[in-house]
Amino acid sequence: MAWFSTFLEKLFPTTEHIGGDPQAVVIDIPPDVYYESLAIYTAASLISNAIGHSEVRTYRNGKPDRTTDDYYLLNVAPNKNETSSLFWHRVINKMIYNGEALIVDAGGALYCADSFTRTAERPILGDIYGNVTVGNFTFNRIFTQDDAYLIRLDNIQVRRLIDGMYEQYKGIIASAAKAVQKGNGQKYKLHIQGTKAGDAEFNKFFAENISTQLKAYLENDNAVYPEFDGYELLSDPVAEKMTGDHSAEFLSLRKDLFSIVSAAFHIPDSMMSGNITNMSDIVGSFLTFGVDPYADVISEALNKRGTLDNYRRGNYYVMDTSSILHRDQFAVAANVSNLISSGVKSIDEVREMLGDAPLNTEWSQKHFITKNFADIAGGEEKASETILPDNA
Repeated sequence: MAWFSTFLEKLFPTTEHIGGDPQAVVIDIPPDVYYESLAIYTAASLISNAIGHSEVRTYRNGKPDRTTDDYYLLNVAPNKNETSSLFWHRVINKMIYNGEALIVDAGGALYCADSFTRTAERPILGDIYGNVTVGNFTFNRIFTQDDAYLIRLDNIQVRRLIDGMYEQYKGIIASAAKAVQKGNGQKYKLHIQGTKAGDAEFNKFFAENISTQLKAYLENDNAVYPEFDGYELLSDPVAEKMTGDHSAEFLSLRKDLFSIVSAAFHIPDSMMSGNITNMSDIVGSFLTFGVDPYADVISEALNKRGTLDNYRRGNYYVMDTSSILHRDQFAVAANVSNLISSGVKSIDEVREMLGDAPLNTEWSQKHFITKNFADIAGGEEKASETILPDNA
């Protein structure tokens, strides 16, 4: 990258026609892993959506600079085929499902590897990666620490831990699902006079006539069942109660599975279920514990390749997750005034925080302090209105 001189990850095997007209991709997911896959996908999509919405800030000489090639690559289009949002989705999903993601720099563009081989482990000089594939293309070269970023949050693959836990759950959930499906069938009792029990003629008549009529009656939405003297068709209340019990048990197990996955990824339960009541607190917790660790490790990976000299000169990257929060300009108006009047932010900086374009004027880039702020050494005497220099 310039300063340094130097859609959803497929979870299961797929069948895809390559070449010619576009074909649908068929994903074969075994029925007994639907619930686990849905829970992990929900967590992964929440984190990847947050990272995709974040801004990777590029700093030159300690100041934000959006005019660099690096900013365009990291926030708009890393390569000719992907937008930055899709690119970061791929990176996060690789980290979640594989435990790590490899980003390679080739021809001035960035690519997230679908697969790669660590051809040499070199603790001192840095590892070497080969057989790097992106889609159906394989690079005919190796990548070193000078042109690759290996992003890993920790050495434990959360997906494997969840898989191990789910081995205990999937049999129970499958049994509960079958019980619900079985219980949802209509259950009736046919009350017959006791004198007919064991009668050969009755058994023949029942098999040839009544059972056929009952089957047609139960399988059709609109049907009439004729009742004869001595026969009475009644619903089975015991079976209905068991259906309700099994349904509650099944829903409880599914909710428990989502809670376990949300805890593993440090995501609030209410976000996983979509039942959010206190948006500010919930999103704040989600960003702090669920998203910021991914943002930090990406920032560190980008800066690690930049070398210590660049970092000391103020040339570095920061993945900023503060832009994820939605800000109502009227709701934060008082806080905006305080930020400007205290000299913490310039007008242009506040406008960018609110999603507005900076004015780029001399006065909008200055920092102001109002007369309400006094010098601690000056006693009761208030400081006059001051304009701080641009580098304050």
